[in-house]
Amino acid sequence: MIDRTWILAAAVALLTSSTPAAAELHDSFGELLAEHVEKGIVDYAGFQKDEARLDAYLATIARTDVAKMSADQKKAFWINAYNAFTIKLILNHYPGIESIKDIPRGDRWNWEGWIVGGEKQSLDAIEHEFLRPLGDPRIHFAINCASFSCPDLIAEAYRPETLDEQLDRVTRAFFANEEKGLRFGMESGFLGGENPTVRVSEILFWFREDFERDGGDRIGFLLRYAPDAAQTFIAEHRGDLDLKKLDYDWSLNDE
Repeated sequence: MIDRTWILAAAVALLTSSTPAAAELHDSFGELLAEHVEKGIVDYAGFQKDEARLDAYLATIARTDVAKMSADQKKAFWINAYNAFTIKLILNHYPGIESIKDIPRGDRWNWEGWIVGGEKQSLDAIEHEFLRPLGDPRIHFAINCASFSCPDLIAEAYRPETLDEQLDRVTRAFFANEEKGLRFGMESGFLGGENPTVRVSEILFWFREDFERDGGDRIGFLLRYAPDAAQTFIAEHRGDLDLKKLDYDWSLNDE
């Protein structure tokens, strides 16, 4: 069942409170992440104990006017909003679930009950209508879907003044993870022999068009953000490289 108590708090906040300055907007969320996230593992039980603090941050999001923000402020805001709402979504069902996919479809990514700037949004809308149109495929390695194969939720909030460095860092860290980001080597072919193969997260298949904007492609993206050894392998075999999917683990990213 969706916990709607925070929605009332958000509505009250819209009428009674002012929005923190842009430089301080995400401070409280960053503090929560630092306390309850370690190496991509999320302590949801700890978040539950601090749920009032999370709700207060969500109430801040609810009354924030995104339209007045700069491009980097908007990008950082929507990433943080997506991650905060996802944590709240899990808390609404925790500890009775083992995967975000255990949550009924209508209460999951398509639920239009998250309030931003006084308007209701869904997680899907935040991702597809606000973040993806910004044209930066690195956002896919910053937003977290509460699953082990998702890019790690980092123990800090995204901030406009450090956003480019943060996005580069999380993208490189994701591809450095052989379990969920990227794995390369020679693999047996269907008809025998061995083929140079790179296995990557399904993210590069789900959102292929985002990596092919402005004349780019997925291989070019990997040549920029993959570890050095992988870049060398990809460059050497680019002409006959097989790009395949890694298995995606939807298990909850808790302890």
